Amino acid sequence: MKQARLLLLLLITSLTHISCKRYNRHGLPFGDVKGIHFTEVSRKFNTGLVFDKQGYQLEPVWQIKFIADDSVNVYSPKMKRYYGFHVYYDHDQIFNMIDSWLVLRALTPDSLVFQALRVNSQRQILVDDEGSNVFMTFYSDQYLKKKDPEKVKKMGLPGVRDTAYIRNRSKQVNSIPDSAFSAREPALLKSNSPYVIVEKVKSDSVSKFQVEPVDPAQDYLFPEYNITIHKAYEDFAYSFSAFVDEKGGIRFRKSIIPYSQEFAAKYEQIIKAIIDGYVKRYVDVKPGSTLSIPHKSIILINLTGKKASS
Repeated sequence: MKQARLLLLLLITSLTHISCKRYNRHGLPFGDVKGIHFTEVSRKFNTGLVFDKQGYQLEPVWQIKFIADDSVNVYSPKMKRYYGFHVYYDHDQIFNMIDSWLVLRALTPDSLVFQALRVNSQRQILVDDEGSNVFMTFYSDQYLKKKDPEKVKKMGLPGVRDTAYIRNRSKQVNSIPDSAFSAREPALLKSNSPYVIVEKVKSDSVSKFQVEPVDPAQDYLFPEYNITIHKAYEDFAYSFSAFVDEKGGIRFRKSIIPYSQEFAAKYEQIIKAIIDGYVKRYVDVKPGSTLSIPHKSIILINLTGKKASS
């Protein structure tokens, strides 16, 4: 009798253990907010700023809807539809989705907070990297309906602190010869001669889904121009970066095309002469600015000369 009771107790304990194990959820409880549409309203560094030292601006771009603990639908504004992605749980609160490493900081039916992480090829978190200190805040559609749309919109825009930061950063780079940062409104180049054609190169690196954690911003981070000079003194082709100062002055920085060090001085002298003789004379330059504050920035130039046919 005692043996039968002992066996019954062991069986109940075993079944309880199996039951608990069966219903123990692995991963993160995104299924708790299943079917709720969330819109990202704010993306900021841990400093509270939306700009980094190089001029990159964080902007909220994601719209997501979890359909299970390990599945999420992400809206593509460009394609005007949702695309499904798998959510890969790693450990603790760390997970990967849309090729992005994130940490879950808060989850409620009204809001989500993620911290973006920068990870190296060995999947080691770069703790001191600025990219590991980005916080993304989402609100549900139902919650947003109760809020003032203008106030919600301002949450994702630069604030007073950003303006003060950009003003101080601009003073800094404008006073140092070889210092600059990317202008949110890039330097604008425009030809004033029928013999000089200026074209801004459009970046094609933006994903059609437009759901990357750090959205591609090549058009303002690395503004690039093609300048073609007709009836030049000879045929030539050079690619280089240049400084554009806060007054619109343009100055050679360095060649993009590598060349032997023994010819460096000669090539640079030629490029500088072409800038002085053609670009400064026939191209009007409006300086780059951020938050309407002009400052020194860097642009890429592909300069081509076409000699007049005899």
